Amino acid sequence: PETMSMERRKVLITLGANLILTDGTKGMPGAIAKAQEIGERADVMMLNQYANEANPSAHYKTTGPEVWSQTEGRVTHFVAGLGTCGTITGVGRYLKEKNTDIQVLGVHPNEGHDIPGVRSVRQLQQTRFFHPEEYDGLVEIGNQEAFDLCLRLNREESLTAGPSSAMALMGAFQLIPDEPDCLGVVIFPDS
Repeated sequence: PETMSMERRKVLITLGANLILTDGTKGMPGAIAKAQEIGERADVMMLNQYANEANPSAHYKTTGPEVWSQTEGRVTHFVAGLGTCGTITGVGRYLKEKNTDIQVLGVHPNEGHDIPGVRSVRQLQQTRFFHPEEYDGLVEIGNQEAFDLCLRLNREESLTAGPSSAMALMGAFQLIPDEPDCLGVVIFPDS
């Protein structure tokens, strides 16, 4: 959508993309509809991260084992922001196979949010991978909370994390108990 941040546009252009901006009032559904229209052409392959099983499968095969290995199997909580839901679904399934006691927790923004890359509960209907029955908890984080924590991460911790990462971290603060045996992993979908 034409409402996408200039930073995102510049990154895509730098990577060689030819941007086609869609009507901002139609939001992501309008952009997805345009991508599907273009994807019908014979010379185009539509990857569709919202419906392609390769999305959660990649996280099941790579991110899940990475989390398990790097925590030496001690992870007790896994937290991810909800966008396409490929990360939480793939990693969550892998970790639950390793230990059913691991808590898989999803964080979503409020309706009308301005946080790039994540979806409100209503917007999550755009993806085939939103499976709340597979999660042990969900929490909604407000726009301002996410942006305030984002600034703190940048200024106080020198982490160049964006508001979707801050949103996930704020969700972890609310969902993971402050106990000695808890080892939480929070995904920061940033560079």
